[in-house]
Amino acid sequence: MMNINLNLLPNSKKIRLETTMNFLFIKHIVELFLLVVAAMTVALIWGWMFLENDFANLAKTAALINREYYTYNQDAKNINKLIKNVNLASKGFSPMGPKLKDLSTSLPSDIKISSLQIDIGGQTIIINGTALSRDALLNYQEVLNRITWITDVETPVSQLFQKENVNFEFKAKLKK
Repeated sequence: MMNINLNLLPNSKKIRLETTMNFLFIKHIVELFLLVVAAMTVALIWGWMFLENDFANLAKTAALINREYYTYNQDAKNINKLIKNVNLASKGFSPMGPKLKDLSTSLPSDIKISSLQIDIGGQTIIINGTALSRDALLNYQEVLNRITWITDVETPVSQLFQKENVNFEFKAKLKK
């Protein structure tokens, strides 16, 4: 079979019909494009509103957390400051109890100490007292020289002129 197309329309109407068909085709394409753009716009606006709401909630939560952790941070800073102060206070600490015990156990019975001055900053010690004899004073000076934390024990020569009841003053340095 053969397909025969007969077109009885004049040329001007054919061109108009073809133009109208093209116009309708383009119109449908533009409508479809606008429908897709409108759907995407609605989806983007809805997503933007959803994200903005979530961001606002997140910002509120972060503000609450920061406010709560601010007190923890302040507590931690205060504790660190206290620890630093304790470390600074104990930095120059030297336990004197064992040293004083060592000094008192080395004291002979014929020596009486009337005063004891220890200057930790100047690293000096001054011992004042009375010895029953000059020999007891010299023996005590030797005992003091043997103590491990004391060095350079000195006594003025003028104190050695008396034979009995010798008032003395020993000056010595502390070892670091």
